[in-house]
Amino acid sequence: MKRKRPTRRLHRVGPAANAFQVHFVDGAFVEITGALDEEYVVEFIDTRNNERVHIERIRTNHWVRTARRYYTPWLINVYTVKDRRRVYTHRYQSRGQRVYVALESRALGDTLAWFESVADFRRRHGCELVCSTFMNGLFREQYPEIRFVEPGETVHDLYAMYRVGWFYRPEGDIDWRMHPRNFREQTLGATAADILGLPYRPVRPRIACPEGTVPFSDDYVCIAIHSTAQAKYWNNPKGWSGVVNHLSRRGYRVVLISSEGLHHMGNNAPAGVTWLPPGDIGGVADCLRHAKLFVGIGSGLSWLAWAVGCKTCVISGFSHPYTEAADMIRVGARPGDCSGCFNRYPLDPGDWNWCPDHRDTPRMFECTRNITAEEVIAVLDGHLP
Repeated sequence: MKRKRPTRRLHRVGPAANAFQVHFVDGAFVEITGALDEEYVVEFIDTRNNERVHIERIRTNHWVRTARRYYTPWLINVYTVKDRRRVYTHRYQSRGQRVYVALESRALGDTLAWFESVADFRRRHGCELVCSTFMNGLFREQYPEIRFVEPGETVHDLYAMYRVGWFYRPEGDIDWRMHPRNFREQTLGATAADILGLPYRPVRPRIACPEGTVPFSDDYVCIAIHSTAQAKYWNNPKGWSGVVNHLSRRGYRVVLISSEGLHHMGNNAPAGVTWLPPGDIGGVADCLRHAKLFVGIGSGLSWLAWAVGCKTCVISGFSHPYTEAADMIRVGARPGDCSGCFNRYPLDPGDWNWCPDHRDTPRMFECTRNITAEEVIAVLDGHLP
């Protein structure tokens, strides 16, 4: 991503005084420029608890930036070293200012789970909000008060910038400069709320969802069997066929909406499904909106079904129950089986057969392999008309 040029806010005290530049792009930043050679102490205070988060001594024509990059209502004070006189202060106030929020994940589920917190930030702060996602088309018409830009596009005159994602350090630990809390220990949507300094509200985002794109009129249930790692799949080889046969006997058409199609990485769709070929994501959303139910796994299509208000059943063992939205229907790992690796380890996207606890053992993928079709059917029948 290209570096965003922040607003240059220059403040001088007296006709011959130095100038102080402040912004909050990738941390709280102070630069002192001018001809008067002076040494200063710069302190950064979190006004929520009056914690002095960072303090540093700098000279004229130098700058300092906090390591912390998530939202903080900063108070910045600058003192001269020689007489401890406060010569400058700035309190964070983004109302009417241009603030940029970048959703840095390409994943559909992440984007849908996080976006409403972006809109909430604009409402609470009264700022001029600029946002980039990898799926701007889903939101642009629904949120005309937000200016959307493409990831990597240069944005000028910024007061603040925040990046939303799951950030790790090179050694694999969570990058605590970017996160105030452990994102693996809470629901997915809370990540954005934490970074933006908001209380988490499990609100569905408004997304573009054109009418009239569903190619069939009978009652149907949507399923999505594919994802980006084998650990996310329902690994019982008879699971999906049992569910599809049951739904068909109950008179429902079963529509497969996974863009990967009938076969992907050795995973085959059960017989008897109708595949919805790849198309605009809005068309998929419309299909889900009219479905009687959606059955999926830990993938973005489960979040899309949730976002459009479709009853959503998730079959997942690799994540803990709190990871998905609280109002999703969930079938998880059996008691005693290994589960929740997604919440305990960084997922290795380059390893398709990632199974950090039991790879190449008889227990590999037991979290979903042991979930039976009968267990899923019992849950589904309680939510179907």
